[in-house]
Amino acid sequence: MSYPFRRILSPIDFDDNSLAALEVAAQIARDNDGMLLLLHVVPMIVPATGMPIYVDIYKGQEEAAREKLNEIAAERLRGFPHQILIHMGEPAGSILSTARREAADLIVMATHGRRGFYRVLLGSIAEMVLRNAPCPVLCVRRGAADKSLVARWMSTSPVTVAPGEKVSSAILRMQQGNFRSAPVVENGRLVGLIADRDIRGQMGRVDTTEVRVAMSENPPTVAPTTPLHDAARALSEQKVDALPVLENGKLVGVITNSDILRAFLDED
Repeated sequence: MSYPFRRILSPIDFDDNSLAALEVAAQIARDNDGMLLLLHVVPMIVPATGMPIYVDIYKGQEEAAREKLNEIAAERLRGFPHQILIHMGEPAGSILSTARREAADLIVMATHGRRGFYRVLLGSIAEMVLRNAPCPVLCVRRGAADKSLVARWMSTSPVTVAPGEKVSSAILRMQQGNFRSAPVVENGRLVGLIADRDIRGQMGRVDTTEVRVAMSENPPTVAPTTPLHDAARALSEQKVDALPVLENGKLVGVITNSDILRAFLDED
């Protein structure tokens, strides 16, 4: 196991819960320049001892699962490094064996929150994985992304810069506030966003270059009422570290990758 987490295992069973967990896993992998391992387990009924296991009857399910995983990867990962894995067997055991075989640094999975009789009868796959995993496990609880809004987790007093400032001034402000990006505001209106990657393109001339030259114009934004799930998707798709938060056209905050990960961890 290593940190930063570079090999992230994300078990997928194609419901909304596991897809929400996938977005968290993808963001962690992206933040750490890592590899995402998408795993689907085809449940296999094991007959009584001595009886043969007819693997061929599960082949159709395996092929269908692989096709779905490819579609999910194409839609949600957009070329991000990943590996698709299919396993036939008992879900918890398959997740654990895959984590060991693939040397996973972190498992990110959904928990369906079964309670009472059904929890006793069926057990919890997430709980079994938590108890026996060879690496840390992050469980994304059902509905965690839908119940949390950007307003609860955003920074309400973000560092901002003006387009006429020098890039060196923006660097200093970002360092003082411990931000990797800053909204660019002119006359109370958001006109751009300057981030680490923009600054890297100006190295050697940060004292003479204005922010307006280095910034990214028309950055993606969210509202205070945007669900964290949607904000996480926007961060992932746009490959940015932060999203300005606008309300009635006015900048009211910033939400970052770190804010969203903190929110999911707190919910868990």
